[in-house]
Amino acid sequence: MSQSVIQIDAGMFTNVFLVGGQAGAILVDTGPPGVEERVLEAIAAQGVTPGDLRLILITHGHTDHFGSAAALRERTGAPVAIHALDATAAHQGANPPDSVRPANRLGALFLRLGRLRSPMAPDFAPAFQPDVILGEALDLEPYGVEGRAIHTPGHTPGSVSVLLPGAEAIVGDLVMGTLRSAFRRPGPGLPFAYDLELNRESVRQVLASNPARLYVGHGGPFRPEDVLDVLGL
Repeated sequence: MSQSVIQIDAGMFTNVFLVGGQAGAILVDTGPPGVEERVLEAIAAQGVTPGDLRLILITHGHTDHFGSAAALRERTGAPVAIHALDATAAHQGANPPDSVRPANRLGALFLRLGRLRSPMAPDFAPAFQPDVILGEALDLEPYGVEGRAIHTPGHTPGSVSVLLPGAEAIVGDLVMGTLRSAFRRPGPGLPFAYDLELNRESVRQVLASNPARLYVGHGGPFRPEDVLDVLGL
């Protein structure tokens, strides 16, 4: 298969990504708990079987991104990778305390609404032991995909982004779609960050690779110029 990025709607305004390469495919993030069937149906629609998946890469340790990791590993046999600084979340099957921090008033509103209704990041998910622990970078070629995952902290201490040679980047929640993009209007923003300045620096690092498109965990994708404008970089 030629290399491609397919954005999959995992529900709850959350995306996962199928990256297909010449020698296999990887899944970036898994969505919240209980969406494994939805994800498997979506990858099957792209002609990818569970056995084609060579790696499940988690961008960061929040349950809306790793919630179905244990189930998808069981169904596909693919190893699961997460950064060392976010691995405790996987071990415990929970969002770390105080890990979803609002970066502005919009983030505070989202968090308040989430606690009253159905939060994007539920408190708990099935725990699992990661198979691959990332450090500063991970070459994806051994898993059948050209590209690399790099450490881009800020949203969480162990956030990672995927840089692909086709001028595409998958950045997890370094940038997020705001409420406007939930209604299908462009709206990149930064409503949550563990460390806001570190998050901004990580966005700068990703943009320095000159991506043409940024895929994000919620909403998107976005153009770099839109991100620059909104984040004031």
